[in-house]
Amino acid sequence: MAERDLIINEHDIYKLNLGLTKIVDAGQCDLIMVINKSGRLISHQAEANAFDKVSLAALVSGSFASSGAIAHLIGEKEFETLYQEGVLYHLYVAQIDANNVLTSIFTDRSNLRRVKTAIEDHRDEINSVLENMYSRVVADPFLNLDVSSYKKTDKDADKK
Repeated sequence: MAERDLIINEHDIYKLNLGLTKIVDAGQCDLIMVINKSGRLISHQAEANAFDKVSLAALVSGSFASSGAIAHLIGEKEFETLYQEGVLYHLYVAQIDANNVLTSIFTDRSNLRRVKTAIEDHRDEINSVLENMYSRVVADPFLNLDVSSYKKTDKDADKK
């Protein structure tokens, strides 16, 4: 499936963040992120801001793609989840639709079962928002979001 362009409005972010906050609370997560499969961070909610979320998004996406390649090598269609257990933090990644993964980082104050349950309980809510966002935008190879070509007008000069 080709990646589709995505433009997110304020209402989308509000609804997405509301669902993510519910997962943070129910799963006692330190961080929850929606990442598209190309590595772009779509949104996140966190109890602490100790992580470089943009770098994490890119690396998690690559790691999830690698696990997909491993799945193919052993005869699986795909792996829908990925779990990494560390000394301080644990990482759980779940595919939530064809374009996105939900990534949770948590400590020992929570556990994998609690995080999985929180994600499953709110998965439909997150999916609904994402489906709505993707439904408004079609694949357009000519879409140009480059604002560097924006020409200043007299109104822009007056704002300074």
